[in-house]
Amino acid sequence: MKKQKIQLITLLVILGCAIGAYFAAKAYSAHKEATEKSTSYTALSLSDDDISGIKNITAANDAGGFNVNHDADADTWSFADFPDEKVDTTQIKTMTDALSDLSSDNEITDVTDFTQYGLDSPVMTITITFSDGSTHKLEVGDYNSQISEYYLRVDDADTVYTISSTIYSDFNLTTSNLVASTSSSSSEDTPTEAVSGSSAAGTSATSTSASS
Repeated sequence: MKKQKIQLITLLVILGCAIGAYFAAKAYSAHKEATEKSTSYTALSLSDDDISGIKNITAANDAGGFNVNHDADADTWSFADFPDEKVDTTQIKTMTDALSDLSSDNEITDVTDFTQYGLDSPVMTITITFSDGSTHKLEVGDYNSQISEYYLRVDDADTVYTISSTIYSDFNLTTSNLVASTSSSSSEDTPTEAVSGSSAAGTSATSTSASS
């Protein structure tokens, strides 16, 4: 009887250890999975000082694009080609907020063939120029419908990120989209929506108005 009791206690101890090990392993697996899911890669991160020091933002996109200048001292924005037009600063803030923390869940390194990501002919090119003359270039490639994200390349690096589609919608604007609603411009002087290839490289676009 005593021997059976000892055996029962031993079995209960073994069972308890087995149950404990099972839950420990399950907790570790859940923690590992959560950690893997939370992995984030930084495609671009601009500090408040960086954003304050932006001199120009130029975007070439399917919609037409835009070219805006920033006066850091006065903290005012203006169109490079239509200085009399008032810029919608709410839209500008949306864009700069996006640039302050451009992160990705996926990072593809050592890329040599950018064609497979649509980055040989980007659907959008964003160039940010700073007061010190430095620049950042963002190229948006194909849309991956399976993960609902775009492919992104920064500063001609050999790394490709997948990025939220909001970056595309935030910058897929034209000069007309960025004109503040309080603008007093007449129909005789309407900003063009076209952005030349030189604008995509961070230079001013050559535009014409309806009055010419």
